Amino acid sequence: MYDKSLAATFRSLATLTAFLSTFGHFMAKPCLIIVFNHRYDRNIPVLRKIYSPRFSHIYFLVPFYNGTDPDVIPVYESSHYFQAFFAQGYHRFFKEEFTHYIFSGDDCLMNPSVTENNFLEQTGLAERSDFIPGFIELHTLKNGEWWHTKKAIDFFHNREGAEVQSELPSREEAIERFRKHGISIQPLTKQNIFGNKKITFLRWWQSWLYKQFFLRMKWTPYRKNGKFELPYPAVGSYSDMFIVTQESIGDFCRYCGILASVGLFVEIAIPTALLLSSKRILQEKDLKLQGKALWSPEEVTAVEETFNKSLVQLMKGFPADQLYLHPVKLSKWNNDL
Repeated sequence: MYDKSLAATFRSLATLTAFLSTFGHFMAKPCLIIVFNHRYDRNIPVLRKIYSPRFSHIYFLVPFYNGTDPDVIPVYESSHYFQAFFAQGYHRFFKEEFTHYIFSGDDCLMNPSVTENNFLEQTGLAERSDFIPGFIELHTLKNGEWWHTKKAIDFFHNREGAEVQSELPSREEAIERFRKHGISIQPLTKQNIFGNKKITFLRWWQSWLYKQFFLRMKWTPYRKNGKFELPYPAVGSYSDMFIVTQESIGDFCRYCGILASVGLFVEIAIPTALLLSSKRILQEKDLKLQGKALWSPEEVTAVEETFNKSLVQLMKGFPADQLYLHPVKLSKWNNDL
């Protein structure tokens, strides 16, 4: 017997399903994860006050935490390899209901206009896209401007004792995954790695000997036609704020744990793990809002003076076109929220 009311119900459900499929970004449900490089428990209530009106689900990854706050997840690793925090915290912060995981450093303050309900619209992030500020292809570096480049060549030898080759995609597969994101992997010159200047903390002859040890001895297996092949694809990226979707989060956290075990520097490990895990990644250049990194003490001081070290003034006067400010050392600011 044909039930008109039941048929009408199914038609309504079908219409609702089509609507949600078309306008799925309205159903985004993010989780905010605040990452501490070092243990500053006193900043937890300040950050909660800043973000709890805007985000319903907040976790804090805090090294060596032994308190009782249920939203704090204890993690254990050096700040140089804080990608390990994501692997260690995954089983606490992961929930099927979360569509996005927003990772932010505890000293990286997000634009107060961004909330859990509007973050896709405000930032311009596509619904099923991961986000990281911007990739650094190591072969584009000049004059040894990034000291950590050498750690990409020592990929499997920064820290001994972890057998990870079989846990990662093959080198060829990894290169292909990078290529799909528009990232190429090319051999490095000694200028890409060290530049032409002496290493600042060594005497000139010590600097020369240090470079020669790597260029002519340790890296001999990777030397080809005067350049050095990366043993495994790797890139760099500023990593104090990034976003990972539910489709990528499992593989991303696993790869982060693997890359921590081999001692790969965090700002190489995070972007490399994301490239291996994600189907689509947007960078700051693709978004409506741009991040602001304060690279010098003078820039940090200028921001502090502009807002009189007042968190209330900073939240009210936060630049509308900026996604985040980093670093904002909360211990130096007036907690007048």
